[in-house]
Parts: sequence; C-alpha cells; structure tokens
Amino acid sequence: MAYQKARFIVGTGRCGSTILSKMMNLHPDVAVLSEFMVSMDIVNRLGQREISGADFADLLDCGVKAGAGEYKRIVNHLRTPEIMYLGGADHLPETADGYKDGVFPEILLIPLAQLFYDPEPVFHELIALAKQLPTQLLSEQYRIIFEWLCEKAGKTVWIERSGGSIFCVDPLLELFPEAQFLYLYRDPLDVALSMQQHNHFRVMTFEMLDLETENGIRWGDLDETDLNNRRPMSDRLASVMHHPVPLEPFLENVRDTSLAGLAAVAKLTEAQYRAVSFERIMAKPKEALTDVAEFFGLNVDESWLDVAAALLNPDQLANNPENPALGALADEYCGEIMCRLRALDEHAV
Repeated sequence: MAYQKARFIVGTGRCGSTILSKMMNLHPDVAVLSEFMVSMDIVNRLGQREISGADFADLLDCGVKAGAGEYKRIVNHLRTPEIMYLGGADHLPETADGYKDGVFPEILLIPLAQLFYDPEPVFHELIALAKQLPTQLLSEQYRIIFEWLCEKAGKTVWIERSGGSIFCVDPLLELFPEAQFLYLYRDPLDVALSMQQHNHFRVMTFEMLDLETENGIRWGDLDETDLNNRRPMSDRLASVMHHPVPLEPFLENVRDTSLAGLAAVAKLTEAQYRAVSFERIMAKPKEALTDVAEFFGLNVDESWLDVAAALLNPDQLANNPENPALGALADEYCGEIMCRLRALDEHAV
C-alpha cells in the first residue's frame, strides 16, 4: 500500500506550536494530529519493531502511561488550554468512569477533540480498528491509523504536532525515514516564562524539584483525596498548584531540548527540514504560513490565510518583559541557543 509522506511540526514545549496547529488545521486539506504522539504510552510509543494490533491498541489507550502520566488524575484542575474535549478543561466531568485507570484518554482530550465535533465515538472506532490490525511494523500501524483519521476528518494530508517533540526527531526518523520536519522555535526566555505560567509545566517541575509549599506540603504528601478531578480541589493540592516555581529549571529545559533538537535536524536534508520562528508567524502570519504550506507541498488558499491569521492574538507575544535581570538569566542559561536561533532568523530573512 502506498502511504503519504509523513509530516511533523516539532519544537520545544510552549513554543507556539498549539496555535500553529490550529491555524494549519483550518487548511481545507490538512488534519493536524495535535499532541498525538505524546498522548500514548510514553515508554513504548517509539522504536521500530513488529507489534500486534492488540498491543498497538494498548499504546493508544494507555491510561496513565501517557506523557501526562499521573497528572491526568487532576486534569480538571490543571485546566491546560490544549484540552478541547467537551469544550475545554472547564467542562470536563469529574470522573472518567469506564476508561483505563479511571482517567480520560489523552487522544480523546486533545487530538480527536480538535478534529471532530463528537470525538468519543471516533476514539472507540479507532481503538477497535487498531485491535484488528495484523502484526506488522510499528510505523505501518501508525500510517494506517493516521490516514484513517485523515479520511475520517474529510482531509487528505495529516501533520502530527506534539509539544516538546524536537527531542524526538531521531526516533521519528527511524519510523518515518522520508518525513518532513518543520521546526518551530521561539525566544528561549519567552518559552521559559510561558512554561512557568503553564499549570502542567509548573506542577511537574514542583514535583521534580521536590519543592515544599508554605504550609509544608510536598508532592509526595498528596494522596488519592488530593489527586482526583473532584471540585473544588483539596486545600493541599491548591497550595501546590499556586506555589511559585523558579525560572531556572524552565530555562534548562529549553536549553537541553533545543540543543538535542538542533543536533537532530542538522542530519536532515534540505527537502526534509525547514525552520520558522513564532515571532515571524506573529509579525507576518500570511507570509510565514505560505512558506510552511509550500514546504509541506500544500496549496496556498487566500481564504485559508485570512481565517488562520485571524486566530492570532498580540498578547501571545507578551511574555518577555523588558527586564535586565531576566535577560541576564536567559543569557546565562540559553546564550548558545539564542545565538544559534538568531542565525536561523538571519537565514530565514
């Protein structure tokens, strides 16, 4: 069977890829599989190998083994903007009865909810389809369901976009050697400040650093009375959710993922790789989107450019204040990355 070329949008977390995926999803030919690859079993989702349909279905419907892991138990409280199921995190039910591990499948919460008005039946159809697939290479399993979803959405081209996926270029190439990669990058200080304000990144880093709230609560002190979706959230979880986290670990995140990603994309051919900055998309959206579309081999439709550009909000570029101390901190942690990104900007111009 002949499959279409694999296409990916990659970048660090909080680089602006969520809004870009929404803009691309408005293209009449494109189905963006938003956060699809990070919605699955975090350990087993990559790595070329033979895999049965039943095991592949387990990758897709993986309970707490997904990228968000145990945080899915408090998805109602995290209320991240990427969630579209039932109109956003504010509208999620308090329980996920009937789903694996008692949590909502991430594939349902994000990628399917962005493609379909009623994503729940599509989720069940998808799992049923995966279970029926024969044992074959993991890449074949992915291609089949990606093209099935594309057709189901009434589109002809799929593009996968996951936050933080710049770190996964090498394993994605193992699965899809012909793949094209659009690298979306953003000012590192802007990225770090956005991470610091994002509930999931902040809580994850609170746990990773083993921080303690003013009332003496660490992540390890929370139990099932705190880690659930019931409203209102417990006082102990609230103290964790509202506890400030320093900027330095987020700058380290940006530095490390960017360095790994730039090393990976350096191996790609010119036909496989293109870079675009979030700042350019904000400043000249139609020009930037035209370049993205032409790179991916898409038709450029003026009406699409109009509606896509209308999604942008100037406030999305307002995280980086004129603060000398923050600028110095960004230079300390991300000076090399900022130089290399500036070189990308100059090349784009």
